[in-house]
Amino acid sequence: MPVRLGPQLLNVLLAFLLFGCAGSSHPRVIPPSEGPPNRQYLELYSDVHAATLHFPAGVYTLNAADKIGYYYRAPRKIAEHIGAGSVWRNGGIFVSKRNPEKLRGYVYRAGALTHVGNFSRTKHEFHD
Repeated sequence: MPVRLGPQLLNVLLAFLLFGCAGSSHPRVIPPSEGPPNRQYLELYSDVHAATLHFPAGVYTLNAADKIGYYYRAPRKIAEHIGAGSVWRNGGIFVSKRNPEKLRGYVYRAGALTHVGNFSRTKHEFHD
């Protein structure tokens, strides 16, 4: 008897295939000489948040890259507010190679990198 897949299962499988190609869950650390010229630092002028994650204002440092963008490490850990208090996570801001004005937050959860939020409208400036 042939196996029939429902439309929901096909959609889930398609989503896994598409998102699996989006970038790397482990971007490689890059030396400053390999980064984008004149963009070693990204300064956010105000705190931003995505759901329960709070990203601090300050200077983010270029730390890693993958095929779709650059990863700037936060000046301190990202606070995730939960019912019992806060959990502190490593993370920062992702900048798209295709559109450098597109900013997204990222955090590490259970050893995997997760992109969160759209911070493109946050007042920011790149520095070298």
